[in-house]
Amino acid sequence: MLLKAFRYARAADVEEACDLLRHEEGSKVLAGGQSLLPLINTGLVDPDLLVDISHIADMKGLSQRDGYLELGALTRHVELASSEDVRASQPLLTEAASHVGNPRVRNRGTIGGSLAHADPAAELPLVLTALGATLVATDGRSTREIKSDELALSYLSTQLAPDEIVTRVRVPVLGPGWGWSFSEMSRRTGDFAIVAVAVLIRSADGYVLEARVSAAGVGARPTRLGGVEAALSGATRTELQGRLGDAPAVATEVDPVSDGVASAGYRRHLLTVLVRRGIDQAFARSEGQ
Repeated sequence: MLLKAFRYARAADVEEACDLLRHEEGSKVLAGGQSLLPLINTGLVDPDLLVDISHIADMKGLSQRDGYLELGALTRHVELASSEDVRASQPLLTEAASHVGNPRVRNRGTIGGSLAHADPAAELPLVLTALGATLVATDGRSTREIKSDELALSYLSTQLAPDEIVTRVRVPVLGPGWGWSFSEMSRRTGDFAIVAVAVLIRSADGYVLEARVSAAGVGARPTRLGGVEAALSGATRTELQGRLGDAPAVATEVDPVSDGVASAGYRRHLLTVLVRRGIDQAFARSEGQ
């Protein structure tokens, strides 16, 4: 495909990047480029200007403080997958990052880019929804916080303004008693998930105190399954599966579509299977088994 020429600018800091986005019509942010460049190559995105933010030092690095894991938006997937600090404080995030794409994608793609791209089947938006993460976004003049489960509006669409950039991600560090599970089904290793599920369970004395269950690939954005979470509250291990009732009950909270990859019915069935498996695994981990 023949594409029209576009201009390129490397921003020295966040303020310059936001200013370029604000005053240059048809501009797009370039971080890792693993989502943007395929869209350009297929002609789905036709930018006049690419604003490269990949060298902004303030948007890099990860640390832990005040009960949160603080991630610069330019933190790459490979860092999340390989960091012992992340694994120790939030293993669900490490596990999900290791499923993203292939080594090339993981070495170039960034957490901020994945969130801003808002693919409804992507791994990181899914687990950050389950974890209750908070995003920090700025337009260079003011800064605001956005809950991770409120960022995406629909397919590849977010509430970010055209001149806003995600700069940091704050992930709560879960304390003792939490167990986790991440699972996905895709056609090939590295493909986007047909369905993916993240489960978090906090238990004590054999009872579920709190549950968080999120699904991707079954709607326009990652979805918290509130009905499933409520059903699990107070359950013992032997009661977990029975609390969910018949298999179709798990799938009533989602509205998947049929496409060239899978039918809506298959996605609902797959969701039920992955949720049930994930609940067992998360509970076992929460009990230290």
